[in-house]
Amino acid sequence: MKRILIYFLMLLPLAGHAANDNGRLWTEANDAYSMGQYEGALDSYRQIEDSGYQSYKLFYNMGNAYYKLGENGKAILYYEKALKLDPSGTDAINNLQIAKLQTLDKIEVLPELIIATWIKDVRNLMSSDSWAYLAVGFLVLMMFLLLMFKFAPTSGKRKFSFVLACVTLLLAIFSILFAASLKANADSEDTAIVMVPVSNIKSAPNSTGNNLFILHEGSKVEILEEAGQWCRIEISDGRQGWMQKGDIEVI
Repeated sequence: MKRILIYFLMLLPLAGHAANDNGRLWTEANDAYSMGQYEGALDSYRQIEDSGYQSYKLFYNMGNAYYKLGENGKAILYYEKALKLDPSGTDAINNLQIAKLQTLDKIEVLPELIIATWIKDVRNLMSSDSWAYLAVGFLVLMMFLLLMFKFAPTSGKRKFSFVLACVTLLLAIFSILFAASLKANADSEDTAIVMVPVSNIKSAPNSTGNNLFILHEGSKVEILEEAGQWCRIEISDGRQGWMQKGDIEVI
């Protein structure tokens, strides 16, 4: 136990040093971006990312810098990374739509059940952390309402408090489920962006397979399975095939 405590205390200065470095790099990157030095800004942003730090703002800024440099595939990748962390980010949503207008592939999206769309839209109103905080707030409110139920002077107030407590419990459960869903989505590695100008989608995981269709830089794919240096992917219109793993980068 003593060794663990000593090790923990030794790590604290390193963590503080890393935070200071990232703060300095963040300032340098933003200053460079404001002066139109997008390569310099990206160099600092990438150093922050390489340190293990992730945030909506970091990935959003990196997407903007890549877009300014004309690297549309990278821009789409980092806007998507930002939205994995916070799907309610309207700036990233808008810029992603603009970047997608410049992609060659115009892929239709298969329709889904209206109720599923509504649930996703509600879930994506906030980040996973925000839903988690909201769930805690609902649980605290529920406890308060249960106390009111116990000590209310009249039966009418007790019934009212009990009904509200049940409603807040239900809202807390939904908030927890939304937070867990968004966290699982943020940690998943099953979607990717095509990073090469042209990628041939094959019928089998080898170069001799038939060409089924082609995808261009910036297109989004879902990774279904992997076999060596090949991935079986699906695009939003339902078509599937195999492509080389090196042609894509995981969001």
